[in-house]
Amino acid sequence: MYDQKLKQMKIKIGILIVLLTISHLMNGQTTGWNNIGGNWQKNGYVDVAGPTTDSILWETSSAGIFGAPLYIEGNYLVTMRFQTQTNAPVECYDLTSGNLLWSVDVTNNSGRSLPVGLRDNRVYVMRLTESQNDSLYGLNVTDGSKIWTSNVNVAAYISESGVFDSTGNFYIYGNLKTYKINPANGQMIWLTQSVPMASGSGEMAINQQNNTGYTLEQSAGVSYVRAINLTSGLKKYSLIVPELQAGGNMPQSPLMVGNNGIIYVQLTEDNVSAISDDGTQLNLLWQTEIYGNSSFSTMCVGSDGSIYAPSDGKIIRLNPLTGSIVDSSATITQGGFYSPRISATKNNIIYATNGEDGVYAFDLSLNMLWSDVLNFTNTSGVCFATNGLAAVSGSNKIRVYTPAITTGTSEINHVLVRVYPNPTTSYFVMDAGNEIIGNIYALMDAKGQIIKTGLVSEKSIIQMETFPPGVYFLRINGVNQTFKMIKQ
Repeated sequence: MYDQKLKQMKIKIGILIVLLTISHLMNGQTTGWNNIGGNWQKNGYVDVAGPTTDSILWETSSAGIFGAPLYIEGNYLVTMRFQTQTNAPVECYDLTSGNLLWSVDVTNNSGRSLPVGLRDNRVYVMRLTESQNDSLYGLNVTDGSKIWTSNVNVAAYISESGVFDSTGNFYIYGNLKTYKINPANGQMIWLTQSVPMASGSGEMAINQQNNTGYTLEQSAGVSYVRAINLTSGLKKYSLIVPELQAGGNMPQSPLMVGNNGIIYVQLTEDNVSAISDDGTQLNLLWQTEIYGNSSFSTMCVGSDGSIYAPSDGKIIRLNPLTGSIVDSSATITQGGFYSPRISATKNNIIYATNGEDGVYAFDLSLNMLWSDVLNFTNTSGVCFATNGLAAVSGSNKIRVYTPAITTGTSEINHVLVRVYPNPTTSYFVMDAGNEIIGNIYALMDAKGQIIKTGLVSEKSIIQMETFPPGVYFLRINGVNQTFKMIKQ
């Protein structure tokens, strides 16, 4: 009997280990790498369902002249809030409520604290002074405390981030170098010489299938894509990316790797190029002309494999195999700082900020689904959590949109919840199934601040008489949906 129980226990432990491993791998595919919520390929695609409307879970006032790249892991949202050249702390917020958890200045008031990565509870933060020799720190995401100081100096641009491979090693640009860094202690594993074309184009994209990283570099003003062995740091081969238009280009955007393994390069004001890697050399597949200055912008890959890129104040959709322009959006720029940061989710939606004052969502054919006004998004793209929440930052604001808001009845995982009357003038009634009775509910105001909590009963009455008219949100443990409630 004892042996049988021991055998059953070993089986259960084995199953648990497998489940934990699967869970870790799934998290690794959707969070922590890309400043628009993508992956090690830097292609902006996230395997989650994003918001289908502009319903806001919370918005918080946070001093900052413009939006900066965001990073999400678990329930943590990290970004920099730029106020002056010497007052730009890295800050961490609770993703669910919007509460500020910590704010840290790693520069001692001498520069900007620029987050460049987030994974496995470590925030990678650069002391940005544009000296080309700035320090890199690893901070604990729970409280902002310092874990390590790297033994190398880095030189990422303010719009850039590093990238992680599948095992968590970190790659980032330094002064004419690209570094591979041990995530446990911040120590260098290898370096390779690297000369990016211009500020904003120094990021690496990774194809994990062939253990290769790709960088956009230059020699004598000519653009090259270089392939780098991730294990050794040795450069394998390179390919010139030709210009198509007279007058030169502005290569201030990172390249990316499609889910098909093809490398896509944006030479701003000139062309988008597709390049294959056959294991012995890089091969130019096609080039498509693009127009207009859209420096520091990012492309993305849609759920169907299409390529989405900026051109002439719009977003265009390209056939990934031929480069032909399939669709085009309406113009989304006011003629200011047009720097679209484009991302995509598995529910066939394309998201973009325009760098100016807009957040947009399109279907795959670039028909607009919804838009929202958020001033000076600058280099903040739309960043996604594993539950589909989408965050974006702008001038003095950080905003989180939710993909799961309802105003009536919800049945999720066979758990029935009904909230009524909605709208109301004094109270809501919440009818709940047996599966969540005894769980905690939280009522939040429009800013995401929790104003009331309680235990779920079969019929709960939530009094609202003392609260002012407006929009409120109800969240219940065990129900992966948020209820939008209106008090008149």
